[in-house]
Amino acid sequence: MGSTLTYLLPGGQVGLAEFRGNAAVPESARTDPFDSGMWPDHRRDFLDDPQDWRHDPALLVLTPPNAEDPGHVPVLVDATALDGPVDRIVVSIDYSPLPKVLVFHPLRALPFLGFGVKYEIGSPLRASVRMADGSWRMGASFVDAAGGGCTAPAAAHSRPDWQQDLGQMRGRIWPAFGRLRLTLRHPMDTGLADGISAHHLTELTLADDAGPIARLEIFEPVEEDPGLTFLLPKGMTGPVRISARDNLGYQFNAEVSA
Repeated sequence: MGSTLTYLLPGGQVGLAEFRGNAAVPESARTDPFDSGMWPDHRRDFLDDPQDWRHDPALLVLTPPNAEDPGHVPVLVDATALDGPVDRIVVSIDYSPLPKVLVFHPLRALPFLGFGVKYEIGSPLRASVRMADGSWRMGASFVDAAGGGCTAPAAAHSRPDWQQDLGQMRGRIWPAFGRLRLTLRHPMDTGLADGISAHHLTELTLADDAGPIARLEIFEPVEEDPGLTFLLPKGMTGPVRISARDNLGYQFNAEVSA
């Protein structure tokens, strides 16, 4: 169960059990623990309706039970304890007006990702993991929310000069753990706030001289000024090149070293 996350959380397994209080336990591997009407549609639309899928308790999806700030709900997905190589991880929110959140391609990184999302109403958040053999493993957690995450304007628009730091990045690598943490200034406008068009990141790639390390496809529900946590192979000190682009064609580049 979540070997990497158990190691990182204070209290190990005890700490992990406390964080999993809002994760329902399915009655069987093919039963939706939240009985959601949208899950079959999203499985068809986002995953090409796979036949070989099941819920797997080794896949951890950690969220808070309530969205105290619906514009910034923290999420951790840990697929490091699954039995086999991971091809990609698809994250979706069942009852969001914009349900597809991101697609994570771990490549040379570990299948572990921390990020934040916007929440509009209470709903399950799901991580669907495509294994290298083509099968799928599912995990989910429920977050309650009172609204305003996707339809509120970004805080950046309260500043007339917000474009001056558009795309600014900050990052750090901790080689002993393989942890890379970065933040990127971007409004991540969903297009659902009155008078504000959609303006959001669409992709982000980590790379070094040996080639790509990890890649993200990013969609509207990811939080404003995204903060992302990756786990690189231990001992990697960089430099790691970070490149991103948004739906208006802006490109952003940075480099981070230990």
